[in-house]
Amino acid sequence: MFKKIGLLLFFILSLSACSTGVKGIAETPEISVYGVKIANMNLSEANLAIGLRVKNPNAFSIPLRGFDYGLSLNGVEVAKGSESKNLTISAKEDRIIEIPVRIGLMQLIQAVPDIVKTRNFTYDLQGKAHLPLVNLPFQRIGKVGNY
Repeated sequence: MFKKIGLLLFFILSLSACSTGVKGIAETPEISVYGVKIANMNLSEANLAIGLRVKNPNAFSIPLRGFDYGLSLNGVEVAKGSESKNLTISAKEDRIIEIPVRIGLMQLIQAVPDIVKTRNFTYDLQGKAHLPLVNLPFQRIGKVGNY
C-alpha cells in the first residue's frame, strides 16, 4: 500500500517539476488533436466537436479534470472556453475525448470575408488539459482549401 502511495506522490512531483516525467516510472501523458467535426450548424452559430486523443503511458490511472481551448480562423479568434470533465484515464489507455465548441455568428462573420476571398483558411486550435498539479498543452495548426 505504501509503495503505491509513494509511487503516486513521486509521479505528481515528477510531473509538476518536469514536463516530460521520468521515463519508465512516471511519464507525462500525451494530448493531441484527433479531429474536428461539425455537430450542427444554423444561421446563428456552428457547434463543433473537437476530438482529443489522450494517451496514458503509465502503469497507473490518471484523473483528468477538464480542458481550456481556443480556436482561431485566419488569425481571428472564433471560440474560446473551458470544458469540465471528471474522467479517469486508465493505465496504458489511449482514449478519444470530445469537447463541444460553439462558434457564434459574430465570430464567424469576422472570419468569413477572408475565407471567401482566398477560398482557404488557416486554423489554430490550442489549449491545455487539466491534471492534478499540472496542465498539459495541445495544439494543432493547419490550412484548409485551395493551395
